[in-house]
Amino acid sequence: MTKNNLLLFAVFLFVCTFNISAQTLLSGVVRDSKTMEPIPGVNIVVKETQKGTVTNQDGKYQLTLSSINCTILFSSVGYESIRKKVSSKDDKTTLNISMEELVTQINEVKVTGKTKAREIREKAMPVSVISVQQLQGTVNSIQDVLTKTVGVTIRSSGGVGSASRLSVRGLEGKRIGFFIEETPLNDQSDFIDLNDIPIDMIERIEIYKGVVPAKFGGSSMGGAVNIVLKEYPDRYGDFSYTLESFNTHKIQTILKRNHKEKGIVFGVGGGYTYADNDYTMESPHIKGLKIKRNHDKFKKILIGGAFEATKWWFDEVEFEPVFLDTYREIQGIETDIREALIKSRAYILANSLQKTDFFAAGLDLDMSTAIAYTQYGLTDTAKVWYDWYGNSYPTTSPYGGELGTRYASDSDNKKFTLMNKLNLEYLINEQHSINFNSFFNLANGNPENELRELSLGRKTVFDSKMRSWVGGVTYDFRTRDDKFLNSFTTRYYLYTMYTKNSNIYGIGEIEDISLSQSDIGISNALRYRFRSDLLGKFSAGYDVRIPSETELLGDGYSITAAEDLLPERNTNINLGLLYDRMGKGTNNLQLEIGMYYMYLENMIRFTKGFLGAQYQNFGEMRTLGIEAEAKADIVPWLYGYANVTFQDLRDARKYKENSTVVNPTKDKRMPNIPYFLANAGLEFHKANLFGGNGQNTRIFSDVSFIEEYYYDFEVTTNAKRRIPRSLSVDVGFEHSFLFQRLFVSGKVKNLTDERVLSEFNRPLPGRSFGIKLRYLFSSNGGQKKIRKENMN
Repeated sequence: MTKNNLLLFAVFLFVCTFNISAQTLLSGVVRDSKTMEPIPGVNIVVKETQKGTVTNQDGKYQLTLSSINCTILFSSVGYESIRKKVSSKDDKTTLNISMEELVTQINEVKVTGKTKAREIREKAMPVSVISVQQLQGTVNSIQDVLTKTVGVTIRSSGGVGSASRLSVRGLEGKRIGFFIEETPLNDQSDFIDLNDIPIDMIERIEIYKGVVPAKFGGSSMGGAVNIVLKEYPDRYGDFSYTLESFNTHKIQTILKRNHKEKGIVFGVGGGYTYADNDYTMESPHIKGLKIKRNHDKFKKILIGGAFEATKWWFDEVEFEPVFLDTYREIQGIETDIREALIKSRAYILANSLQKTDFFAAGLDLDMSTAIAYTQYGLTDTAKVWYDWYGNSYPTTSPYGGELGTRYASDSDNKKFTLMNKLNLEYLINEQHSINFNSFFNLANGNPENELRELSLGRKTVFDSKMRSWVGGVTYDFRTRDDKFLNSFTTRYYLYTMYTKNSNIYGIGEIEDISLSQSDIGISNALRYRFRSDLLGKFSAGYDVRIPSETELLGDGYSITAAEDLLPERNTNINLGLLYDRMGKGTNNLQLEIGMYYMYLENMIRFTKGFLGAQYQNFGEMRTLGIEAEAKADIVPWLYGYANVTFQDLRDARKYKENSTVVNPTKDKRMPNIPYFLANAGLEFHKANLFGGNGQNTRIFSDVSFIEEYYYDFEVTTNAKRRIPRSLSVDVGFEHSFLFQRLFVSGKVKNLTDERVLSEFNRPLPGRSFGIKLRYLFSSNGGQKKIRKENMN
């Protein structure tokens, strides 16, 4: 940024900070007078101006007052309305309210409200919830946020856009479900990444551990991450621009318009990401060699739209088209790769239907269908490859191929995918409910790679077809006083596949591969409320994960089909305690501890081969773990958290795979998976810290620790393959102007420039910087109004 630009930016901040009309920002929390729980959705209106707002999920509100002498009205369904006079003599900008419940007897059932995040935390299965308050306004990506979550790690291989795998309690990859609004997206992970979803669009992130709700569909076995998007005001606009180190630029925008009288909502949004990722790394293979990454550019375009109708026969009908375009160069680590790259495109159309009392009282329908056409191509045509000293060597194939795969590639792999998820929930009465879920997936692949065939002298990629269906039924029982909740689930898995395969050495004829398999899984989760603020949880599962498309069919260029793969089987037991004082005291203390046991059979592992690679059943693995987390408002203006995870994953195979040879790594810790990690952080927040009105400031710091761990089995004392211990510190700030309309935030990642390695000892970026500008255009025209009689 030039000096002139810096000067203009400073003037801009000065004007935003001090050139504001004489207005007052009133804020506070609205709670239930008995339980002291926050009340979301409370209507707050200034009687004199008829302007107002609504409390958020944590009962918090902010209200702009043009006059300090006014009457403020608080109202919510199920509560006595309250009016409060505010006078300049009070000289205060905080007003907390306690509302008395308006008790209505309906068959002796009293209905009270809770935040959605709190409801989810109180489910029977182990789950962590990251709310919008922990996400909004920061430069963080979803990856940064999840990395700070107890029991969760992200295994990255580089900078922005690099391959990364989500790990929950040590289980990773396809075992962990990735969902947006409960729609499974695991099989589209080559096109849609966790970090593609803008933080500003997210209401909350749910991380399920051990037992995954059947209504999500799909085949998740060790956990799941579900991203829930925000519900926006009737007229809304959101624009942000982020500038980060290594020439990284991110632009994101959202526009929404609600035609209430017609019951129609339009929305459009999108984003563009560009990064050079040209950080300097120390070679993990040549001691002392510093390498400037010069072939790691990443570009991504994401455009999405939404059309929603709310006055048709269904309560909600929605259509969402999505387009993604990705360009990613391949950075060399072992050798200096200069030309190889990957391009991909995805065209997606999704439809969802929702209906309460679907042909019967108490029966709710939620169905979503999506079709996707994708293209994925690897270009590797260089005729020479280079070492890090600049020496050139001819490629193995005369057609090229600098990646060391012994063949050239110019692939164009097309795939058509159809997904349908049906969820029917029947509320029998206040104590009993049944949920039926069906998830069907169809995938037809048409790979093409003429250069690979010329390099190897034979056809090696073939069309493929895969069909899978997962059906699940969950029965929930809860006592009338809500002290006890039990959820029992059973699932049925069915999958078929068809493709062709040829021997990697070209021996024999091309053979047809056709299979059909099925399996079942069960799980049970219970929760007991010892007190209003103390919950105990216990869950156990004997469940299955069917192999994914890529694992079974390969990818058409570097991964060969594996028709003999068996489904993974996981036995898990989870025990936990949750102490939650949110809304019941000044410190909002939350304490949670969990212990777990897992035994994984037929573990699927990626194995490299002579001319390619393949997924194989590795064998058995045992896990013992414990995790703990604490969160609290230490003082009204300072929030803190800390968590720790210990996960001991051990090789449980008696013999080497497909043999009777004794396994030398039995009982040894599984490699390339961290076993001890901890996080902690502090956040300072205060309104109008620097004077003026309508401003809010957050300053935060996060610390992350990962103990040294192996990236391969160590069978001898001389074969030390370890990723060193790391302690990284992030600091950042967020400052909002114009009553939460303009945000400026910044972050320094890895403040101490710690050397951090991951994913088979691959170097990650050192210290980096980022700054973000965000502006909101919104209208609360759709906000509920209070009846006149309540104002008189």
